[in-house]
Amino acid sequence: MGILDNLFGGKKQKGKPEIDSSTFKVIEKTDYNSFKEAVEQNAGLSFEKQMIFGDVIGSKAWELDMGEGKIIFDSLEFPIQIIGSLSFNDNSWMWAWANTQSGMPENLLIQSNQLKAIGEEKHIEELTDPHFNVEEGFEHKIGMMVCGLFGSKSYYCANYGQGTLVVTIDDDKIPGIDKNHFEKIMTCFPQLISGVELNHKNAFMNYLIDRDFQLVISEDKVEGLRNGKVVVAEFDELHRLKSLKGKI
Repeated sequence: MGILDNLFGGKKQKGKPEIDSSTFKVIEKTDYNSFKEAVEQNAGLSFEKQMIFGDVIGSKAWELDMGEGKIIFDSLEFPIQIIGSLSFNDNSWMWAWANTQSGMPENLLIQSNQLKAIGEEKHIEELTDPHFNVEEGFEHKIGMMVCGLFGSKSYYCANYGQGTLVVTIDDDKIPGIDKNHFEKIMTCFPQLISGVELNHKNAFMNYLIDRDFQLVISEDKVEGLRNGKVVVAEFDELHRLKSLKGKI
């Protein structure tokens, strides 16, 4: 029995009733109007992208070529957009668009400036406040949100000793997500919520939407159907994940 068989309850038994696909519906994402909602809508798929990028670069050290607009891992080079930076000194965040003294080229600040415009339009304070104190893990929330909003291949938190620079990356050298590999959901989502504070139910629902599932949503459960396979997540009264399983 392989990995998929273990995750999805083994091979389909002869005579077993088919899944009632009529109960599952295509659900669109709602319009986000807060930083929290924007993170939850993009965290799942962005985290999976990050895992893929981690496999590509391994443990290679990074260096930045600001003039070329690239981040370099040994022989691997990737174009970047600079989003902002986290200072370890006071655990504060500064958007790249606000860091006017850094001399960063304007062509590397396109996404950062677009985020500011989104914040102004939607009145999201976190996107318009140039410099503010943050909680632990904030840089990853930023990376996952931006990676999802702009459809980037990945984000990267580049630790430079006194802080972390958050960049997004788009390059064909980074494999895309194979949405037919259901086992990734079972491994990626528990890792995500163990490291980042999120509303588990909202994050999982949006993760499945991004992976092109049809859904059935109830108070304590999110069920997703794709290609005849079902993923089921159950949650407690605080929307924390209780169980995650798949079945055929």
